[in-house]
Amino acid sequence: MMEYNDFNLKPLPEIPGQEEDEVRGPEGPVPAGFNERFVAYVADALPFVLATYATLGPALKAGLLPRTNAGEWLWKFLWLGLYIVYETIFSSGGRATLGKYLLNIRVKAKDGSELSVRRAFVRSLAYFLSSATFNLGYLLALVTENKRALHDLIAGSRVVSIRGRSDWGNGLVLAFSWGMMVILCGTWLNNTVLKVTPSEKKQIIAAHRTISKLAKLEELYLQREGHYTNDLRKLADLTGNVNAVRAELFNNLRPESLVIASNGRKFLITAKARNWRKTEVQVASRVDAPPPPLMQ
Repeated sequence: MMEYNDFNLKPLPEIPGQEEDEVRGPEGPVPAGFNERFVAYVADALPFVLATYATLGPALKAGLLPRTNAGEWLWKFLWLGLYIVYETIFSSGGRATLGKYLLNIRVKAKDGSELSVRRAFVRSLAYFLSSATFNLGYLLALVTENKRALHDLIAGSRVVSIRGRSDWGNGLVLAFSWGMMVILCGTWLNNTVLKVTPSEKKQIIAAHRTISKLAKLEELYLQREGHYTNDLRKLADLTGNVNAVRAELFNNLRPESLVIASNGRKFLITAKARNWRKTEVQVASRVDAPPPPLMQ
């Protein structure tokens, strides 16, 4: 029988460029994770957002745009178009955007081939569908096969990893990803849910105007009596129409929210507007009443 003990098995030589090959699992290239894709997206989109607002002011001053909302939106759409061109070029043909290059991920066609320019353009436009669905289009990457987002499903693309990272690197990507998501969610809440609407502004202004009228009555009362008061009825009597005062308070202030605090020399009027946040408004005395005369 032939003896095999003398055979020495040597590793095959490395294939040039192999270090750039896709990381492969049992069933092919490993799909890029949601967190690394999100970090890459932020790295690609943030410079365009910053450039849009950094150049808007100079463009308005230089007269390149009319100082109107339409002019501002025109400038934003211009930068949006540049972003689409950027994504289209560097997501096709095996190229990589800056964010994807830094995260070692690439966009491929669904079958693993290089993404064409046409499909890359469709994918870039489909980003906005992923955003318009309350960002659920991006979150699809958490549940779909091969971690494909809505824009990947539309364009017939997928995102794969071309090189693995250490546990420390993965932890850094995870921390940065969730940190940015918290910031973006907070910004969205502040600009939508927490933002004061025009109707709320009217309610707040109406409430402030009402208590400002009470402040004027306090000043009139000071001229007549030599001191301020915390008695609402006495202030209403100065108008000669108590019912009108009562009606205005009811229409513009939240019930039982009006407080008139006064020690005779100063006053502070606080109340809450009728908006859903119950915004507090207040007016303070501008001039102190003279001290009472000393008893002889």
